[in-house]
Amino acid sequence: MTYENVLALRTCLETGLRVDDVLSLKKCQLSGRTITGIAEKTQKKYKKTISQDLANMLCRAGNSTWIFPHRTDPSRHRTRQAVWDNMKKAAVACGLTMNAAPHSTRKTYAVELFHDSGLEATQRALQHDRTSTTMLYCFSDLLTNTNGRSISSTAADLDELAELIADKVVEKIKRRGS
Repeated sequence: MTYENVLALRTCLETGLRVDDVLSLKKCQLSGRTITGIAEKTQKKYKKTISQDLANMLCRAGNSTWIFPHRTDPSRHRTRQAVWDNMKKAAVACGLTMNAAPHSTRKTYAVELFHDSGLEATQRALQHDRTSTTMLYCFSDLLTNTNGRSISSTAADLDELAELIADKVVEKIKRRGS
């Protein structure tokens, strides 16, 4: 993968932001270790703290307004399709059979935060209105079948998925108890 795309994905992993929001970051939105903005999808304000190491990498010199400028047009930011394509090619080159996509970073962030801080903290960090939506992210590591493929597409709605997740959690708890 290109350095810039890896850096964008690392930013997603540290913040839980959607890749669109990361790619559209302007340099003025970064102040020290803090990134502020408004989520494109929900129009909700966010304030994220990042590691000093990541802050240093994001502060690199350049003539563009954007932290992640477009490859050929510095007046625009990098596209999510470019990152998606680069990530898909890298996954194939590494022999990964699972569905790896930029949004996987948001799910990874949610799983880790859930294990560290619980459901409410994860829901706040992801800015979800519904707990059932957050649960899909928190338990996304459990929502795969034995072939490594997502089973979420087999459920008709979020409530059915939440029930499926609850069943998986109960199974996991039972296995730990035995």
